[in-house]
Amino acid sequence: MENRVILGIDNSLDFLNIAISEGDKLIEERNIGNKRVPSGIIPVEVSHLLSANGYTIDDVHSMVVTLGPGSFTGIRVALAFCKGISSGKNIPLIGIPTLDVLASPFAFMEGHFLCPLIDAKKGEVFYSLYYVSHGEIERLEGYMAVKPGDIRGIVKTPCICFGTGVHLCEDALSGMDGGVTFIKDRFTRVSGEALIIEGLKRLSSDTGGTIVPIYGRKSEAEIKFNVTLT
Repeated sequence: MENRVILGIDNSLDFLNIAISEGDKLIEERNIGNKRVPSGIIPVEVSHLLSANGYTIDDVHSMVVTLGPGSFTGIRVALAFCKGISSGKNIPLIGIPTLDVLASPFAFMEGHFLCPLIDAKKGEVFYSLYYVSHGEIERLEGYMAVKPGDIRGIVKTPCICFGTGVHLCEDALSGMDGGVTFIKDRFTRVSGEALIIEGLKRLSSDTGGTIVPIYGRKSEAEIKFNVTLT
């Protein structure tokens, strides 16, 4: 596995993040602001990253992509690109929930709950709740959207809260018995290294699951037209 090229893509949050590795050794990671239409960014940026490191898409052994929740458009565009490459080039594809990747760097926080929070806009946050035991992270909740004021009834302590939505929930969580730690300036985006490592874990254990988007709530189109997006 050490010499096999892994391509990781996250387009679920505020930036397009692309990373490549040889096995679990990160080679390069790029964070690109969405200044153009996302569907035009991904193929170009992936090509640039691979060629800058002496690779082409034919050198890629497997791919890892975030499934959301996050930006509806960003998630769908990244998945469409990755599924197309996976099908056309017969490259294994692993999908990982965005909140799982955000939580993964905290596996050393034994005995703590973890609550990554993503600003879901419309006055809501996407969240999930995890617990760290013996170096393993166990997910306790699904991937859902809630009002910031409701998060106090969900979080258990001691807890570490982080992500782009933490500032929205700080007032509601302050003063909880057992303590809540807020990380405001870091862990607001998906780490390319964490994405690769989590992808390799699931690839080796064959637990990649079905590659479908995780939206966390209904889109405006689903609500307005009573349809289901997949």
